[in-house]
Amino acid sequence: MESVPIVDFSAYSLDRDEPDPERFQKLIDDIYKAFTTIGFVYLKNYDGVLDEKVDQIYEDTKKFFLLDYETKMKCAQPNFGGGFIHFGRESASQTQDVKRPHMDLREGFLFYPLATAKVWPEGMPALKVNMEDLMLTGKELLHRVLEVIARGLKCKDPLIFVKKHQKAGTAESCTSIRLNHYPPTADIEVEEKQVRCGEHSDYGSITFLFQKDKGGLEVLNRQGQWVSAPPIYGTIVVNIGDALQRWSGDKLLSSKHRVVNPVSESDKQADRYSIAYFGSPDMGTILECTDGSKKYPPIEISEYTRQQHTKQYSIS
Repeated sequence: MESVPIVDFSAYSLDRDEPDPERFQKLIDDIYKAFTTIGFVYLKNYDGVLDEKVDQIYEDTKKFFLLDYETKMKCAQPNFGGGFIHFGRESASQTQDVKRPHMDLREGFLFYPLATAKVWPEGMPALKVNMEDLMLTGKELLHRVLEVIARGLKCKDPLIFVKKHQKAGTAESCTSIRLNHYPPTADIEVEEKQVRCGEHSDYGSITFLFQKDKGGLEVLNRQGQWVSAPPIYGTIVVNIGDALQRWSGDKLLSSKHRVVNPVSESDKQADRYSIAYFGSPDMGTILECTDGSKKYPPIEISEYTRQQHTKQYSIS
């Protein structure tokens, strides 16, 4: 069965000022093949500093989700402008299935730099600082991946996407970081077909997913098969979002993915955590096909994002 490919990003890693001319084209070809076939890739050798920031955030992530419900709810914000998202509040599933329970078995914390500052958990200043650092370091990697993609698409301007992702970390960008917590399922009454995170595609440009020791992520390939994407040490899972698929006129693939429930008794007793960096275009960006195909009508990114948020969250 097909698997998610592992791609060596050392030819354009964050510790380089310029890409390695001898290996850059292979990187471009490998990324293009992955994102036009399965839509997902494991990146390795991107930059060790990024891993250090993520490790620090993981420790505070666990501390935050261990807080009692009332304390966490003080960090919730109406209309999902950032902050705590309580267990049973959302459904990521995009599959029309009347038999599927509506809500996912997870909780989260969504970080938008400006909005989330108003609902920040007390006593956790280091988490805020580290997430702000990750926002900026992630933007550097995002820019490099976007340039590689544009070169793979043979765009006239290899920085066409980079130029539309300049404002991550400000109120003028939809880019966000999400902390995910999947509680143990051993003591939860799980309904038939209910999962930790329902099948969906992301609606931004590029997602970086940082996993640790617990798996469950699966990717739907073009043949309609679910492919496991377990944690691999020293890698980031990277996938295309709907905005970039639309932008590319469907040349790039925004694949559906999900997080399934654990099977073994030991895993049922364990928490699962992950950190997702959702790279999205700057506010005011108009999504229109770069190949001139006019396959999709133009739409402004904030309106596009609002439509997708409305689909994902319940009104309660």
